[in-house]
Amino acid sequence: MQNMLKYIAIALLILGTFFRFYHLDEKVYWLDEARTSLRMSGHTKTEFIQTVYQDGSQGRAIGLDELQQFQRPGEASWGDTFNALKGNAEHTPLYFVLARVWTETFGYSVTTIRSLSAVISLLVFPCLFWLCRELFKDSAVGWVALALAAISPLHVLYSQEARPYSLWTVTTLLSSAVLLWAMRSPSRNRWMVYGVTIALGLYTQLLFALVAIAQGLYVAILPKRRSLILPYLWATLGGVLAFVPWLVLLLSHIEQVNAATIATTRKYPLSYLLDQWFLNINRVFINGELGSYNLLLVVLTIAALYWLCRKTQRRTWAFIFCLIAVPFLALALPDLLMGGERSLRIRYLIPAYLGIQIAFAHLFATQAAAKTWGQKLGRMVLILLIVSGTLACAVNTQTQVGWSKSIRKSGYYPVAAGFINHADRPLVISDDQTEDILSFSYELKPDVKFQLITSPRRLKIAAGYGSVFLLNPSDRLKNLLEKRGSRLLLLCQDEDENPGKPEDRLWLVKQGF
Repeated sequence: MQNMLKYIAIALLILGTFFRFYHLDEKVYWLDEARTSLRMSGHTKTEFIQTVYQDGSQGRAIGLDELQQFQRPGEASWGDTFNALKGNAEHTPLYFVLARVWTETFGYSVTTIRSLSAVISLLVFPCLFWLCRELFKDSAVGWVALALAAISPLHVLYSQEARPYSLWTVTTLLSSAVLLWAMRSPSRNRWMVYGVTIALGLYTQLLFALVAIAQGLYVAILPKRRSLILPYLWATLGGVLAFVPWLVLLLSHIEQVNAATIATTRKYPLSYLLDQWFLNINRVFINGELGSYNLLLVVLTIAALYWLCRKTQRRTWAFIFCLIAVPFLALALPDLLMGGERSLRIRYLIPAYLGIQIAFAHLFATQAAAKTWGQKLGRMVLILLIVSGTLACAVNTQTQVGWSKSIRKSGYYPVAAGFINHADRPLVISDDQTEDILSFSYELKPDVKFQLITSPRRLKIAAGYGSVFLLNPSDRLKNLLEKRGSRLLLLCQDEDENPGKPEDRLWLVKQGF
């Protein structure tokens, strides 16, 4: 039976690898990805706005090349890249540095920069298998875990984004496996390697600190392993000390960091939080809503954790519980007590979902022989999850705006771009001074021109264009054009920002210019 699990897992690994690299350039290059390109290329939001946004009186239009020069490494130096990263200290620099090296080596395009995340995501497989071997001493659990991870919509979608989440997944698994490896057979070198993984994790994602806390709690609660505490503390201290330079930078920019993360303080009722937590568990395995059956995977998760406690030693189940509980509670409790949506952002809880996937893998691996009716049921559920995950990944290959992207920030791109791309000699006017125009520009044809303005009052619309559009215009800009005799036709709305209150996105200027 173990050989069959191995062959199935290998087949799914091949399929999962295909999903990770297929249609990398087809999905919307959303706002956060545009920010990745902006920072790794050595530019800042302030520099971008000051350069491309004019007061409007010159009637000057720019093209895609001039706009997207802020997305690719060019004249900006490595010093510029580090300065840009320092200005957004809430995002630690390792992934962005790798992205610059990658694009300088292979050239810049959406496919190229996303391929970095896809390549990194392949390292998840050996790290996950190693961690399962350290936990269970049974390769069957590792093979099932690989099968589930290979076609997990969570891992596949984030492997196709120019963001650091694939790298965070790798560092979480690697650090966890190295910790267990060092604890199993302690040596100075092994603890030094563990310290290095702590530093790598922190430089990848600030939320890795929750993984480190979970690991520390695990070491502390293990019985009869007090001799491990001192070397663990020294190794962890070494990793944290390596992170001190960035920590100092973070603290010196704390007001800016708070402003950048203010969106996580919105208040939601408990019923909504519960619904989204259940939905996110579904997304790990099958992509989304199950309607009235949303609780099925939650119940299965509880069953998997219960089975884990019954059938494994404390050293095994305690690690997985810590990996799940610490990140979740650290984000969910503030949401419950003070309001917020930290725990609703599935990417913030990747370590917890890794723990759930490992618990599932143990459950299904122990049921694989299918001798009793319960074991047969377990095998059927595993097959159903594999089929559902595969179908979900196949559907996602044809989706431009998946749930992994913020639909509130990018859901309207394909529709709005369709109107502009089919117009005659289109000109896009906007006074929305954000990086949103950068991400939106990837959806447009090369002949589209932009007039980006800071002062609607002084606007002189560039001459020689057949169709003029307003993208995310202010009320001031719309009112000004209407006073000049133009008629504005609303083409595209977006209800995802405020359900029931559509956000106007794209207007066509019909006359009066």
